Amino acid sequence: MKHFFQSALTALSLCVLAACGGGGGGSTTTVTTTVPGAPTIGAATAASGQASIAFSAPSSNGGADITAYTASCVTGAVAAVTGTASTTPITVLGLTNGSVYACTVTATNSVGTGAASASVSVTPLSYATPANFATAITRTFTPSATLTSTSTVTNRARYMVSGAATASTSSNYLSIGDTYSASTGYSATSGTLSSTASYNDYLTKTIQLVEYPSSSGYYRLDSHLHPNNSIDVDPADSKLKFRNNFGKAATTYGFVTFSYDASTHRLKAQSRYTYSYDSTTYAATYTLASTYSDKYVSYSGGVYSLASTGTDLYLYATPLNLGIPTFMDPMATSFVTQGAASFLNKVSSTSAYEAQIATGVNSTYSNQVSAAGANTTTKANAAARLALIKTAVEGNSGTLRYAPALYAAFRDALLANTLVSDAISDGTPGQNLVPYVYFTNEMDSSGVYHPFMVVVNYGNQASPNGLKDVPSPPCSGACGTAVTRFSNLEKYITMIPMRNYGQVSDVTDNATLTTNLWSDASGSNGLAVLTKNAYTYADIADNGLLIDGSVMFPAFNNTLVPSHLRGELSASGCHVGQGGGGPHCHADGYQSGQGLGLYNDNDYSGNTHPPVIGFGYDGIALFAQYRSTTDSAMLGYGTLDSFGGHNHDAIGYHYHAHTVADYTPDGYSTSYKSTIHVLMKGAYIGRIDSVPYFRNRTYNSLTTNKYMGGTVSP
Repeated sequence: MKHFFQSALTALSLCVLAACGGGGGGSTTTVTTTVPGAPTIGAATAASGQASIAFSAPSSNGGADITAYTASCVTGAVAAVTGTASTTPITVLGLTNGSVYACTVTATNSVGTGAASASVSVTPLSYATPANFATAITRTFTPSATLTSTSTVTNRARYMVSGAATASTSSNYLSIGDTYSASTGYSATSGTLSSTASYNDYLTKTIQLVEYPSSSGYYRLDSHLHPNNSIDVDPADSKLKFRNNFGKAATTYGFVTFSYDASTHRLKAQSRYTYSYDSTTYAATYTLASTYSDKYVSYSGGVYSLASTGTDLYLYATPLNLGIPTFMDPMATSFVTQGAASFLNKVSSTSAYEAQIATGVNSTYSNQVSAAGANTTTKANAAARLALIKTAVEGNSGTLRYAPALYAAFRDALLANTLVSDAISDGTPGQNLVPYVYFTNEMDSSGVYHPFMVVVNYGNQASPNGLKDVPSPPCSGACGTAVTRFSNLEKYITMIPMRNYGQVSDVTDNATLTTNLWSDASGSNGLAVLTKNAYTYADIADNGLLIDGSVMFPAFNNTLVPSHLRGELSASGCHVGQGGGGPHCHADGYQSGQGLGLYNDNDYSGNTHPPVIGFGYDGIALFAQYRSTTDSAMLGYGTLDSFGGHNHDAIGYHYHAHTVADYTPDGYSTSYKSTIHVLMKGAYIGRIDSVPYFRNRTYNSLTTNKYMGGTVSP
């Protein structure tokens, strides 16, 4: 019986009588109906947790109308995930982001389902994040040209100092050591550069020569990787060491100045200056302690020292592209001569501060902050909390703006950032730059849930911040007497709203933003009255958080012109504002071929969408830019609105870093025309008026803001 019914389902014979009136004399025609043929598979387009499978109908429908098509996607040993449709394409939901699926399509008619098409591979959108600086510097770096020694010294340029007249893989170069000692600083050692040398190998051997005093012809030798440190001599043994001269360090430290003679190839010592700072104001002083008449840099057995007989040393321009690019200073601003303002000290003890935060988070969320930095237990607890939040919000007539996977990816990347460069006045290499990230979900008096991603961050980059290179940084105090060239640890508790509050159609729809750049400048940059737009109607301070834990500001400064036109930004698009503090970034420092930025070319590899690099305080995610020559096949390529964002492939509306070509500020001549490298233009497109306590400093602590997860009573 089973065989009979199976046969009946695969083929039906229909008798068609040629004429009515019985069987005599008539004729019959037999028509056989079968299952359809296999569809022809087309492209599979990835999105977040889903894929769209395109196909064309089979050449044969089996003699009966096709009633449905089914796409089936399989990964590993997991059961197939399917989707159905009556026409192309088919959307398959419920896929795991980042997993590779093999998808096929079948056709079904009244007889049954036919053979499957050939398979196509698809990887649902995984939320890629850029490698942090500690990881990026381990990548191999290959110079584009052979190293060539130079006979001239340029102030503020970077060199590698070698004992070889011709560069080779066995040549030794002056290098800063790996281990820091509070009493002795970093060692001055030597190392080679193999054909597989990493970025870090080059960075540790890159020395910046800074003329001191100005126009003297003598130079201080600063490490690029650890720019707080300059070459000093230990009077006890004449050995050279890298010692901190720009932060909270031993008052016995100092630096030596040198001249370089290209004909004799000698670095000759000139003077030693001792370093000290006021423990209350942190104002630094440098005192001439000694001068030298016959001391040179001598190298022997891996040790550098001062001796009466020097060693031949050759200067090679570093092959790394470390200077401020033209697009960050298109006006070629002159380097200002004012001294550096005092650094600040806002965090007396990171361990005490982090303990205070951990104990201040209430019991509902405290298991997410049981350990600082990256931790497997807090990661699992955060994932569990995210799942609970999603269920609660959706059961409360709301939605999250993004899939939980995006928040989880951003959280994990933030927590993986540790300080690599000794470039912060009160920072310690190896410390967490973002000790905690946790998720909260509190209800307001109307019964509405308001979920937040809460980030505890120190507001600094892991990499060298380049502040000493900025041509014209913001002033401090009595403007014109000192400029901000040092950074310190900040104390931020950043709240990113996760509920989807929608978007505005006009910048002024966000009525909460009563203090903004436009109103602060009375709508004028001094030359023209400006319209309220995505550039001008922006927060007067930080408007978002970057994935390394530093913060971003609008593209315009408080005079309503793009910050980069003032020559006030570093190579990464950042600076420290008037009065000191942690760096903030006005512009996107991405450079194609440069591997040491916030995000780099390698961070696109294998992804279907640029990596996420930040969040606006309105809860809108910020992704890296689409590179015009390589990313045309990526999801959403080429479609950004006036805010610099778009919505595609079920990701949800999001911003992108991008460039605005040939922009001339209102009221200025075309000589001020330049390309703006935008992180966020400035204005919030996310609707902020319903966000509890949005940018309200009164409610910016665990003791005043329940949505932050504190112990304050509801």
